[in-house]
Formats: sequence, C-alpha cells, structure tokens
Amino acid sequence: MLGLTTRSWPRRAADDPLLPDHIVPRTRLEPTTVTENDRKLFHVISSNASGGCVLSRSRRNAQGGMLAASPLVPPGEVAVLKRTRIPHHAFSESDRLRARPIEAAEAPHLAAATACWRDWRRPEVTVHDGRVRPDHPVIRRAIDQVQSATSLRLMLRDPLAFVWRYALGWHSVPHDVQPLVLDARGYGQLVHEILKRAVDTLELSRHGYARATAQEIEAALADAAASTGESWPLDRSVPPRMLWQHILDAAARLALKALTLDETLPDTRSWTELPFGRDNDDGAPDNVPWPPNASVVIPGTNIRVRGTIDRLDINAVGSAVRVSDYKTGAVPKRADQSVLGGGAELQRVIYALAARQLIPDDPRVVARLVFLVDESPRIFRLQDVDLAIGDIAAHLTAACAVLLRGIAFPGPDAREQWNDYRLALPAAAGFFQVKQAAVSRAFGDFSRVWSCR
Repeated sequence: MLGLTTRSWPRRAADDPLLPDHIVPRTRLEPTTVTENDRKLFHVISSNASGGCVLSRSRRNAQGGMLAASPLVPPGEVAVLKRTRIPHHAFSESDRLRARPIEAAEAPHLAAATACWRDWRRPEVTVHDGRVRPDHPVIRRAIDQVQSATSLRLMLRDPLAFVWRYALGWHSVPHDVQPLVLDARGYGQLVHEILKRAVDTLELSRHGYARATAQEIEAALADAAASTGESWPLDRSVPPRMLWQHILDAAARLALKALTLDETLPDTRSWTELPFGRDNDDGAPDNVPWPPNASVVIPGTNIRVRGTIDRLDINAVGSAVRVSDYKTGAVPKRADQSVLGGGAELQRVIYALAARQLIPDDPRVVARLVFLVDESPRIFRLQDVDLAIGDIAAHLTAACAVLLRGIAFPGPDAREQWNDYRLALPAAAGFFQVKQAAVSRAFGDFSRVWSCR
C-alpha cells in the first residue's frame, strides 16, 4: 500500500540551495530531475507488486480543504472509504465497539453517556441534572464539614457545584503557565499578603501600627512588597519581571490606601489576615485575640465556618470591634443597599459573626466593605449586623434542606465565567432554557434567596 498526496510525491524539482540554476545549470549536475526520479521509482515499485498494489490518498487536508489526486494515480475506478464506516478489522477498542453497535449499547460507560445526552434534552429534571436520593450520606457529610465563605456561596448559588466540589471532591486542573497579568482572585490575594506582612512588621515595632507614622507605614509596605515579590515566584507563576514589578507597585499603593484609610487611635489594636475555625493552632502568635482553631457556629444551625478576616480593630477595653473586608474589584451597583447580595457577598457577615462570638463581653461590632480601586476608597457599612446574621442563618438552613431533599441543580453562578465547574455542564446555552421551568419548580421558595439584597 502506497500513500500518495499532491504535495509530497512526486516531489517538485527545485534549485540547489548551494548552486542555484542561474550559476550552474541543473542539467549539468544531474541529468534527470527529482520529479522524473520519483516517477521511475514509483513505476519500479508498482510493477514489482506481485499480489497487487493499493494506492491510498486523503480527500481533505488538516484544515478541511479539498485535496487533488496525485498525478501518479492512474485513471480508473476509485473506492471511497467513509470515516463513519464499520471497519472490517478492529484497530482498537473503539473500532471494535463501532463494528458491534449492539455490544456498544450494553457497555456501561457508553450507556451512561447516551442516557445523559438524552436526559439533558428532556424538559423535566433527571438524575443527570443533579437529582439524588434524599438524605444522601455523602451530601450530609459535606454539609457537616467546616465551611468557608466560598463553600457557602456555592451551597446558596450553585448547589450542583457544591456537591461536585465538597461531596465528590472534584477539582479543576491548574494551568501552570506564565501569565501577563494576575487574575482578579490572585491580585486580591497579593494585596492581602502585602497588607498582612506590613501590619505584622508594624505591630512588632516599638510603636505598633496604631502609633506608626506615615513614613513608617510606607517603609513597612515597601519591605512587604519586596519580600512578597521574592517569595511568590517560588510558589506560583507570575508575570515577567518588569510586569511583575509594576503589579507589585500597584498592589502596594492599594495596601497604602487600606492602612491610611482611618485615623488610628492610640488605644486601638489592629490585626490583618486573622484566621478562625482552623483545624489546629500551629504557629499562632501570642498577641492574637483568639486561637486560630476557635470554633464559630452560625446561630440556629449546626454549620461551622472558618475564614480569615482581612482586618480587625479592637479598642483597648474590648467594647467595640470593627471588621473590614477589603475588595480590589470595581464597586458594584447599589453596593450601599447590599447585605448578602443574593448569597454572593458573605464575608462581611461571617467576619462580624466571628468577632461577636470569639470576643468576650458581647462587643459592639461594625462590619464594612472597603473598595480600594477608586482614587478615594469607598466604604459600605453593614447597617444591621443582627438582621444580616439572622438572614444568613435562614438562607443556609433552606439550602441544607434543599440538598438533603436530593435537589442539587445548577444555580445562577453555574454560568459565570470564573466558575471552573462550567466545563462539566452542557456547552449548549439552550440547556438552561430547556430546564429552567423544571428547575424553578424543584427549588421552590429557595430561589428567592438569589433575589435578596
């Protein structure tokens, strides 16, 4: 069998790269051309094929364009072999199953894929859309774990992704390539890291952060940015050196806004990146207001939460506490009216709850969002902390009840660009339109959570 293509055989005659034809005529170096030699060799091979000679060629190239037949192919009858044909001899397991459609239909993995493909096109909800049996032990075990703001958001706004991530343990594969910029999450982590290092340095100084001058704060931020710039490339991919330095400078400027936003009082203590709800208290410093493994439980539920408070300020007597959630993104619309943001904005309320439970004597808690990107930082204070804590407890109780009833369908966050679990959903946008009515009926009153402010 000989494979023939128009571009490969016979080869076209070309000038010698060292002695082109205008210097030394080709006929003086070699009487016959490359094309003539290829035709002679083809004639020798085909004439000596005692059992037969089969010529094979492709009809299309790699880009899908039509290919002409090689001039070596003699005229006559041509047998066209389609790619979807059933092969006579199986080259692989896929070929064997293609040649035996009845056996392929009985294969468990193919039967499951076919059933999933059909169920995705049915208007009613099915097991392939996220319906599981009620009170499933795996889901109950996932709910009983210590939750974070990220897991609670998935529980409220994308129950199916919550089951995939925390019940089944599915993870997205990280792509370790050198970026030109940091994504929004990475940039926020960078600003928080610089803040933590700068405040820790100031607290260990003679005056402390509360009494630090503007020059001392700027010097601590410069040292924090420099140390972060050296340590981050050891653990993760960062942009090229010049772009990386530009990003560090921009992050340090945002951190400076955060540290100089309020007038510090001499009797106030401040902490940044203060953890709570961890599994252990290894490496905890001595001057923190609570151990890192201190437990925080949402009132009225059995849900334990963990997290890291961006900034915590406590006055000397411990009667007033202020928690701040720093944001490096753009200010959303109606941010002054937002409390939980339909389940998308939970950190501020969780921070306030942790401070209220872990600091003794029931202090007065002020919780706020601080957006740093504008020229002048924007601050949005939580008007009623008690009401917000009651709302989040009611919403999470409803979310747990929905999951334990076996309803784990995609929510509004399932279609977001940042959601890694979009890859496991159908690519066709019409899937959500076909299922929308049935999913809304299955969720019932719980879907009102997504429209709450």
